[in-house]
Parts: sequence; structure tokens; C-alpha cells
Amino acid sequence: MDNAALRAFVLEKLGRWKRLTLSDVETMLPPINRPRLKLRLLEALAEEGRISLRYVGDELVLALVEAGAPASRTAPSDEAPA
Repeated sequence: MDNAALRAFVLEKLGRWKRLTLSDVETMLPPINRPRLKLRLLEALAEEGRISLRYVGDELVLALVEAGAPASRTAPSDEAPA
């Protein structure tokens, strides 16, 4: 899977489920493609306003951004907000 296919995969899964943990998304991927799912790919989707990223405890939660809603990216609890 290339980056475009991974992006489409993430958006398709979030289109169905609306919100998933990163570990859930990784579990849905075929094992050979799991290492290819990088945080920077998810951050790029968040910067484009397609998804939001938020830490809940120590788990990264991905959520589909509804049309017209602002995207958010929340820093982990051990990082100072920018």
C-alpha cells in the first residue's frame, strides 16, 4: 500500500465508524501494511482538515471531521500546547 492507499483506507474506515483509536485502525490493516501507517500521514490528514487527532489517556483517537467543522489536533498530555 502506498501513502495514497493508506490515506484512503483511513478515511474509509473513519467514514464508517466516525471515531477510532490508532490501535483499532492498525488492527484493521493487513499485517504487512501496519508498519507503513506513520504518524506524519495522520498529521497531514489533520492539517488538511480531514480528520482530528486527540489523545485520550495514552491512546491516539482519530475522528472524521464533519463538513464545515474545524479540525483539531491536541498535544499529548506530556507535551505543552503550542
